[in-house]
Amino acid sequence: MVITRNLKEEIIKQLKTKGLVRIPASEEDYFSVVYDIPFKVEYHENEIVTIGLASYEHEKITAKLIILLSQIFKGKGVDYDILASNSGVQIPKFEGGYYMPDVLVMRDEPIFKANSNCIITNPYLIVEILSPSTKNFDLSEKLPEYKLLDSLHQVIYINPKKVNVSTYTRTENPNAWINQDFYGLEESIVVEGVNISLSDIYRKIKFEG
Repeated sequence: MVITRNLKEEIIKQLKTKGLVRIPASEEDYFSVVYDIPFKVEYHENEIVTIGLASYEHEKITAKLIILLSQIFKGKGVDYDILASNSGVQIPKFEGGYYMPDVLVMRDEPIFKANSNCIITNPYLIVEILSPSTKNFDLSEKLPEYKLLDSLHQVIYINPKKVNVSTYTRTENPNAWINQDFYGLEESIVVEGVNISLSDIYRKIKFEG
């Protein structure tokens, strides 16, 4: 176990050589560093999980999604807020889980974790921009926990390295989700009954190789 007072230094040290850092830690340890590190720091099953600064293409896609989602939710007649990754989400489970989605949509008023004004318990829609180092963690470990959020209606995963978007949409049965995968720029995902073209999501994105 890393000594709490050295936790920040240990995280930064490991990030110099690793794309994804996982360090055993208590919830108390997590909150001792999460507000003091200038990039995404998450907590999953008694581990701090973090990556370094996001890539330029990652941030371009994030900004586009905020704009596209703002256009969709504007005028819906319900109060929505669209937030970026500095806002946290708490998973309602015994061992604790705290994540920082790249984009999240709030419907109505936020319900915050006790004694917090930045960790939300009732997101409506979540967007994650994948990276090679976090893909397995995002899909295999975080997604099942996101589905535990009663308020959550849809999760969107976007691959910035190639044209590939996956959506998970809750059905009328709260425990049943529809997964759809998209691979062509001519295709569209559906959010709140409105199409978002993959060509708009990936506009001006440069793929490697």
